[in-house]
Amino acid sequence: MSSKKDTTTSPSADGVLSPTARGIVSLVLFIYLFGVWVVVSSSLDDSHSSPVHEKLLNFFRLYTEPLNLEVRAAPIPLYSGRPTDYEHFFRVELATDSGETQIYQVPGPELGSGLNDPYRYQRLAKIVGMQAEAGEDTIPAEITKGIGQYFIRLTGQRKLAIECVRRRPQPMELLIDGQQFAADPRDASYEDVLYRAQVWLDDHGAVEHIKEMATEHVAPVQ
Repeated sequence: MSSKKDTTTSPSADGVLSPTARGIVSLVLFIYLFGVWVVVSSSLDDSHSSPVHEKLLNFFRLYTEPLNLEVRAAPIPLYSGRPTDYEHFFRVELATDSGETQIYQVPGPELGSGLNDPYRYQRLAKIVGMQAEAGEDTIPAEITKGIGQYFIRLTGQRKLAIECVRRRPQPMELLIDGQQFAADPRDASYEDVLYRAQVWLDDHGAVEHIKEMATEHVAPVQ
């Protein structure tokens, strides 16, 4: 009597990953997904990222930017529909030696001009705006004083005014319930000045700062 030979094929040893290889693949996949989470979540914070988050973001940018996974550099930002999502920027006004008013915007209109990190200054403008609306003066004073000091050194002028401006988005329809909206999305009618201050050098070279409470009244910020 002939015996039947077992023809069941066993999986090839070459097609099965070893425990060491599976561990390496799992580690690489975890690092990849964690890096994607760090980059995406950096644009979901309502106020600003923590220092640890910023350090992780700067590290993973070395990998995510070549893959076009940099959310902050995307032309379409993520919105939650709140005023904190609107465009915020600083406007610096100073008088030149000829008597003309020189105006700087930080960051620039397309986030491509201004200081070294335009996204950082956009986040700072949002912080100043939110703090000013909450009635807090300490943080807005520190931030605007620092920016004013930079422009004093840059231009050589001794006095300037700095504003934190929020630009509301243009509606899809320019005529709503009889109200006509400007065709230019950067028209001044869409702007709200949330904070304004004067920064100057005193006779001893120290930088002074005064928050403007109203056109006819100012009060020093301690």
